[in-house]
Amino acid sequence: MDSASQSDRTACDDPPLIVDMDGALLRTDTTFEALAQGIFVRPTATLFALTALFSGRAAFKRRIAEIAPIDIDVLPLRTEFVDHLAAERRRGRKLHLVSGSDDAVVQKVAKRVGLFDSAQGSTEKRNLKGAAKALLLDERFGAYSYAGDSPADLKVWSRAQGVVLAGASPSTARRARRLGAPIEAEFSDPPVSWRNWAASLRLHQWSKNVLLFVPLLLSGHFRDPQTLLACALGFLLLGLTASGSYILNDLSDLSADRRHRSKRNRPFAAGAIKVYQGLLVAPTLIVAGLIGAYVLSPTFAGVLLIYLVCTLTYSLRLKAIPFVDVMMLAWLYTLRLLMGVTLAHTIASEWLLTFSMMFFFSMSLAKRYVEISATDPDQKQIARRGYQPSDAPLTMAFGVSCTVASLLIMTLYLMDEAFPSGVYRQPSALWFVLPVIGLWTMRIWLLADRGELDEDPVSFAVHDRISLALGGALAAAFGYAVFG
Repeated sequence: MDSASQSDRTACDDPPLIVDMDGALLRTDTTFEALAQGIFVRPTATLFALTALFSGRAAFKRRIAEIAPIDIDVLPLRTEFVDHLAAERRRGRKLHLVSGSDDAVVQKVAKRVGLFDSAQGSTEKRNLKGAAKALLLDERFGAYSYAGDSPADLKVWSRAQGVVLAGASPSTARRARRLGAPIEAEFSDPPVSWRNWAASLRLHQWSKNVLLFVPLLLSGHFRDPQTLLACALGFLLLGLTASGSYILNDLSDLSADRRHRSKRNRPFAAGAIKVYQGLLVAPTLIVAGLIGAYVLSPTFAGVLLIYLVCTLTYSLRLKAIPFVDVMMLAWLYTLRLLMGVTLAHTIASEWLLTFSMMFFFSMSLAKRYVEISATDPDQKQIARRGYQPSDAPLTMAFGVSCTVASLLIMTLYLMDEAFPSGVYRQPSALWFVLPVIGLWTMRIWLLADRGELDEDPVSFAVHDRISLALGGALAAAFGYAVFG
């Protein structure tokens, strides 16, 4: 039931409401938030902080809070629960925030929310969770109602006069109801859906990995079933590894994403998927991808490892350096081609690799141009980026010029390698590649200049009808060149 369905008791008849913070007031856990930030910002210090566990969980919470202070102002609140608390406070009810998180963090969250009569968290000597929290509440308040979410809160609810379920799982909620105390209010989370995980794994970004098949097609080795199967498995393993790195990127960018107009809705930033789940799933995907890649081909595994290192380096450091960031993105696209080269057992074309660097450098600049153009002109610098709003014209100039350069390189590739290769029965059909790529890139920059390109150009192409039509025409021309 919600607050509107409660009886009209007077404020003096209500026991104080004690509120848990992590998972209840907040849709996230501040200790795991600090741990994730520490891993990316101060990895060595975070590793040594684990030794504090020998002194107890409270000591570890204090240490990790000192190493990696989190951005309190953007932590996702359980807004409907906060509204309920505000209504209770207007009725005159006393509200107290008591959490197992470090006391310094609890005080900051309480100050941000501004509804609590007092706030208390764990200290180095006392971890306020489960039985320890129940004992404290008995000592301080005697009679009270309690709002929480975790199985550890069952020991508190067993002594409380009233129960508020805020973010509790169905199993925890059932166990809480069996305790006998009245349920004052309930605020449940929708179950984590496959859409949440699909968004976090960036399954739509797997479309970029189709580049792995390009060397297979251009070499003519696609007629060999074994080679085709190897490339298909490589595509899957690359996707798993990349998805793991995308999760790590989201975890490293939590604060910046929460301040972004659209990225704040990402599952980890919004609290739809818990941070600890990301910390478990990401390494699992990465390790599985690398082991599978090594079994498939040690050379492929080596290139995949380079891709992973570059991706993580980009996420942790290089994304904040202007133009180096987009150069790294272009290199990551090119590495996908090199993975395809290793699996297709062909020779890397210098023309093709150069085209890839120029083309994807341009497309990456298009994405960055949109981000820069959408920034408030009064803002000095974009969060977690090295760009300023005034850099927009320069990024467009470099991007458009690189697009033109990529078309010239493609022309030289066709004349110098593709036509003489003997792979194509009708090589003249390949000339159709140039106007198609030219039209598509011109449209991308037109949309970018209009502010209508709200995502990565490659991802945009997957669900854009005109892009799909041009891609179909390109595939038809290539098919005619090979089989015509």
